[in-house]
Amino acid sequence: MMNSRFHTLDVKRVCENKLGISFRSGKEYNGWFVLGSKKAARVTIPKGRKPIPRKTYKSMAKQLKLNIRQFDDLLSCPLDKQEYEMIIVSHIG
Repeated sequence: MMNSRFHTLDVKRVCENKLGISFRSGKEYNGWFVLGSKKAARVTIPKGRKPIPRKTYKSMAKQLKLNIRQFDDLLSCPLDKQEYEMIIVSHIG
């Protein structure tokens, strides 16, 4: 788990740039990953540039339907959007 390497804004930036998620701003950032025309995964990211607690890191991975290793790969670049879409499709059916 590489939660100590990333801040909340790093996660938001990767989700926006790599996965194409647009966020609504409230107390937290909330966004949906859309596959085709269907909402496939919703993620909530705390506001601010701060280190991510282990529990929050696991929660964000689970919301994106990833295990911890896959989430680490998403944030550190080996996992791209096409691979992520294949993971989501396998969860849907």
